[in-house]
Amino acid sequence: MEALPGRGPLGQRRRYFNSGSFADEDITLALFGSKKDESVKPAETGNGAVASGLEFSPEKASKFFTHARAVHETGNYEYAMKLWLDGLRWDPANMAGIEGFFKAAASYLSDPASKKGVSKDVVRGLAGKGEVDRYLLGLLEWAMRPSDGVLAVRALELCAKLRLSEVGVWVGDRAMGAVLREKKVRKDLLVKIAEMLASVGAADRAIVAAEQAQKVDPTDGELAAFIRSLAAQATMSRGGYDQTGQAGGFRANIRDAQKQRHLDEAERIVKTDETIERLLSAAEDECIKRPGDVPSIEKYAKLLVERGRPEDEEKAHALYLQAFDLSKAFRWRELAGVIRFRQARRKALDLKKMLDQSPGNEMLKRMLEQASREAVELEASEFRLQVEAYPTDLTRKFELGKRYFQLEKYQEAIELFQEAQHEPRNRAMALSMLGQSFLKIGWNDEGVGALRTALDMKDILPEVNLELRYWLMIALQAKGEQERDLEAAMEADKLASSIALQQIGYLDIRLRRDTLKKLVADLRTTKS
Repeated sequence: MEALPGRGPLGQRRRYFNSGSFADEDITLALFGSKKDESVKPAETGNGAVASGLEFSPEKASKFFTHARAVHETGNYEYAMKLWLDGLRWDPANMAGIEGFFKAAASYLSDPASKKGVSKDVVRGLAGKGEVDRYLLGLLEWAMRPSDGVLAVRALELCAKLRLSEVGVWVGDRAMGAVLREKKVRKDLLVKIAEMLASVGAADRAIVAAEQAQKVDPTDGELAAFIRSLAAQATMSRGGYDQTGQAGGFRANIRDAQKQRHLDEAERIVKTDETIERLLSAAEDECIKRPGDVPSIEKYAKLLVERGRPEDEEKAHALYLQAFDLSKAFRWRELAGVIRFRQARRKALDLKKMLDQSPGNEMLKRMLEQASREAVELEASEFRLQVEAYPTDLTRKFELGKRYFQLEKYQEAIELFQEAQHEPRNRAMALSMLGQSFLKIGWNDEGVGALRTALDMKDILPEVNLELRYWLMIALQAKGEQERDLEAAMEADKLASSIALQQIGYLDIRLRRDTLKKLVADLRTTKS
């Protein structure tokens, strides 16, 4: 695959990830008594893997794998790891070998004796200077620290150098999960994952990693352009356009009329019931053929949501959770939560329609109140997970704050609105909600301050300006009533008058206008 425009080898963008980014992490090699040889040059590739001076032999690899399984059963996990790595040297692309090695490594780490580190015997077999040696050592380093995002990305980079497509996707999914689980999610690592996944032909998965990076820094225009190029690349790959002239390339797709029809139908915005059924059947077959393949799961779940039957939503929810378990990318957990959002809101809406038809039904009224609160509680729990997954995303914090406000958790809401106000597009509304939250706990001065700050902003939409003035009026009224403050009451009265002149039917402005006039008159009498 060619490098992406403006990038170095394998699509690397040095703006995000320069060649020295892993330098500090290379000290981990000392854990195994080995030192990285920077003089190594890429070896020749063949059969999808780099031979590094060794004959590529799945048969020889199979013998090591068989021995590794037997040793694993005896509980000698360290030796089993060595055998898996010895087998992978002969067949680096073997997925059974990869999975077996990491299973042995996980078992080894569960043993307290693993704190001493692996023995020199294990490392000695990886002391060569070829790309395969570096690849196997990278896997070992990562396996010993599976939660380390930097080591995971390093392992992915080594997979990409060997052009190990299937292994690269497997490692990439887990590397993304490791990076996203870090307390501080690093954009450069996510971009590196996207670049490496793209380099092994996994553009769909690369998009997911790049989108996660964009959430860390939504202002990065170059990253947005990168995502668009990945989307184009993914479309080309799915259509076979990037294989024109090859056996099984674009011409093969044209000959495959059924597959081409599925591609065309899937792109349509409006689909007939027959089309949806056909697409669902094909997507389900693909999931059965490729169990655990995240893009296939995503496609099937998306079509189920599109059809939207209750049983479809439940199946889609389970599929998204499966994708989350496989990849650890929070995007899938979020999509599962969206389904629950819709279901809860739909239940409340149905009850509201029933109550509208029977306005005096107290039982329906109580059911609607309960369903509405449950919907908000569900949304709060989902947004709480999102905030934990994307701690720098202020829009999600704003949304969580709104749910806390609805649930009367004003202290928690205040903390979130105070952070959310630093996002320019949400600033005015975050300050409005912040002011209202202060009012709810009786902090009138703070409420007035937040609302005044919002009104001082430039380019506020007229309807937002109207809302802010209304809530400032409420805050000043509360201050006038509770503190017997004539000046605050008079300002509130002026605001009420200006709102009434602009829109006399706005909320309860008529009643507020009368109440404030009486308050001002009463305070003036008291003052005199």
